[in-house]
Amino acid sequence: MELFYIIISGFAVIALFDAIGSILSRQLNFNYAFLTLGSIVIYAFIAIYAAKSGGTITGIIISFLMGIFDSTVGLKISEKLKANIQNTGVNFAIDVKTVLGVSIFAAIIGAIAISIFL
Repeated sequence: MELFYIIISGFAVIALFDAIGSILSRQLNFNYAFLTLGSIVIYAFIAIYAAKSGGTITGIIISFLMGIFDSTVGLKISEKLKANIQNTGVNFAIDVKTVLGVSIFAAIIGAIAISIFL
């Protein structure tokens, strides 16, 4: 049950981060892509917390799930809140290639964080 709460908490943190980041990027006129570092930190912390509760593989899998959520729901949040994405040609379309790429990236970040900090 604890892992369920970790997953839901991770989804909530990502959604809030995407929402606040989208609004701030538009209001303060900075490129939303600069917030990628924040997503990396979130992936790492969630993976470490999950690994402490369920083991290394569990932490990596949950980090992968964070990537799926961020590249689907997070992307739509950014679109709806009109994130300031400058000169990138982003069309906010959710496709398998993007979801898989972001999810694998999140899993790699999670694995690196777990190997360094646990």
